[in-house]
Amino acid sequence: MAFLMAFLTAIPPEAMEAVARVFSFSAIGAGIAVLAGCTVGIGQGLIGAKAIESIARQPEARGSITSTMFITIAASETSGIYGLLIAIILLFANPLVGRFLDVVGLG
Repeated sequence: MAFLMAFLTAIPPEAMEAVARVFSFSAIGAGIAVLAGCTVGIGQGLIGAKAIESIARQPEARGSITSTMFITIAASETSGIYGLLIAIILLFANPLVGRFLDVVGLG
């Protein structure tokens, strides 16, 4: 909290509204990025359901279906992790504020 207060007091008053906009748009972007994690859970549930359905239809292909299911779930999980990573970066280590202040000429 002390870091945030020191950062905000270092910003010139004429740039405060613009920085607030960058923070607010970053929060909206982080919320959208977190939605990626929610949709990953739905997709993984569908993958598991279809794998169980496939194994019920062809029990002899169980090993192949199971390994394909795990590879697909692992690949889809990475998009959820990337969404979470982007949300954390936007909320806590926001590179956009410094870049914005440099472009405006106040940094």
